[in-house]
Parts: sequence; C-alpha cells; structure tokens
Amino acid sequence: MSNTRTRGRALAAPVLLSLAVLFGTACAPTPTTPKGISFNAPSIGYVGKQYTPTATSSSGLPVSFALDASSTGCSFADGIIHFESVGDCVINADQPGDATHPADPQVQRTITIHECPPLRPGTWTGPLDLSAEVAVDGSTFTGTVDLSSLGYGVQDFGGTVSCEVVNMTFNGTPLTGRLSTDGSRLSSSYQGIAIVLYAPAV
Repeated sequence: MSNTRTRGRALAAPVLLSLAVLFGTACAPTPTTPKGISFNAPSIGYVGKQYTPTATSSSGLPVSFALDASSTGCSFADGIIHFESVGDCVINADQPGDATHPADPQVQRTITIHECPPLRPGTWTGPLDLSAEVAVDGSTFTGTVDLSSLGYGVQDFGGTVSCEVVNMTFNGTPLTGRLSTDGSRLSSSYQGIAIVLYAPAV
C-alpha cells in the first residue's frame, strides 16, 4: 500500500508540472502589435534637400500623406517632400479605413527646415587638446589636425562638404561627419572612437 502511494506521488509530480507548464503557456499574454499608423520622420531637414515619407498601418491598408495647413517651407508632389525654405514642414499621415477596417487616428510629424550650415575656416578645437586648422574653398576643404596629445603628431586631411554632410580622408581612412544645424560642431568617428570638434566663433 505504501509503495502504491509512493508510485502515485512520483507519477503525479511530472503530470502536475506538465499541466502547470501547459496552463501557464496557454495563459501567458500574447505580445500585441501596436495599433494604428507607424510613421517615423526626421526632425530636421535642409533647404534644397528632399524626403520621401513612408508609413504603415496595423490594418495593412495604405497610408496617405498631405501637408498640414500650418506647414511652411516645403512642398509635396509625387510622394516626395521638397524642402524649399526655412520653416516647419508639417506632414499628416492618414488611413481612412474601408468596409472592414476603421480609420486610424491621424499621425502628424513636424520637420524643422534649416539653411545648410557653413563649414567655417579657422581653428577647430576638441577634447584632449585636439585642434585642427581648416581652410575652405567652396565645397572643398583641407587642413591639419594636431594629435600630439594622443601620440599621433600632426596629420593632414581633406575632403568635401555637401550641406551638413562632411566627407573626408584622414590618415588614409575615409570618414563621414555631420555638422550641427548652425555649423558650430562637427561629429564623426575614427576607428570606433567618437570625435567632436568645435568650430571657431563667428
């Protein structure tokens, strides 16, 4: 009799565990997909550039775009936003629904449009006593950067600038950096190290 009870308890344990796992799995909350329109847009744009908006709806229906009445500095044609002057480009995203899907709440995004920042000539500075002498000629530039504090001495560099994007070659390595909207800061990276240089005062 005692052995029967022991065997019963031994069999019951894995059965109960299996039921608990099954029950827990069945009752675990299922991750939910966000409802409505998903629309990501840049917060900043530059005069002369353009942007093609894209968005999705949880319904699977297409999303349409239009400029809000309050929008300034941009135009919208053939699915492309054109940044034409300084302003706030306000874009509305809508999904009007159909016979089986309700309309989604409108989603609005604002892109602040700036003039392209200038690359300033002169002495740029950075942390750890870094400094760079920059000469600018239209869309091209050359210069030297003093990396003595890092043990690399003085290195030459040069490149081109297209609006906020700066492309250069430094120590044989191509680099891409970005100017801040007012041109006072250049952010890039070299061999995985973040680099920030500050422009000379205007």
